[in-house]
Amino acid sequence: MNFDPKVFGEGFHRFVQMEIDIFGIPLSIFFHVVTLVILFLVFRYGNKYRKLFAIYFAFNWLFLFGYWGVFAIIYWSKIGIPYLASFILAPILLGFIVFHWIKEIINPKFDLDFKNVKGYKFVILLITIWGFWYPTYIYGQGFIFSVKDALLSNYGLMPCPTTMVVLSLMTLKYPNGNKKLYNLFTAYALFLGTGSVLSGWLPDIPFIILGIYSLYLILSMHDTRLKV
Repeated sequence: MNFDPKVFGEGFHRFVQMEIDIFGIPLSIFFHVVTLVILFLVFRYGNKYRKLFAIYFAFNWLFLFGYWGVFAIIYWSKIGIPYLASFILAPILLGFIVFHWIKEIINPKFDLDFKNVKGYKFVILLITIWGFWYPTYIYGQGFIFSVKDALLSNYGLMPCPTTMVVLSLMTLKYPNGNKKLYNLFTAYALFLGTGSVLSGWLPDIPFIILGIYSLYLILSMHDTRLKV
């Protein structure tokens, strides 16, 4: 069986729609509301709530690993081995991400004290907002921009918008924080974000931009260490 990009693109969009049909509005509202509460707590009280932050997102990524990891392998294997091979990096990265979220709960490394962050860095929160809002996109037609997506978008249901939110927050304090998770999120942004955009899923364009910037920060820090 030969790989057909159109088949992959249509299969990806069906996979997204299937998740919406299965879990629908209640789970989407849950992810949005709980995230808002936790973000309020960490921006107000900093590292006092970083364990709660880690526990919640560990749960979120366990869910993502279940659908976008385990179930995805079953889904793509039925379409064809070439398509499974094209998607297999997602389950692998999600498995590592879940593992390091659990380690984060046991041994917290996140730095969520944003009080001394330089003002200009907060521009990165535009990507946080995009990931949280994540406007509805209909394959082959375009975006539907609606205020209701502030509670009903695919944030929390899909790895890309969920990673956008966490990676952009981590970028505010980089190089402080959990560097292994930061590297994994960057890899997800660059590889899976690019793959989804190439399949025709345009909401992930800001995700690629964030991935490129976070890779720049990683390489800059590496160069600094070499010079020292």
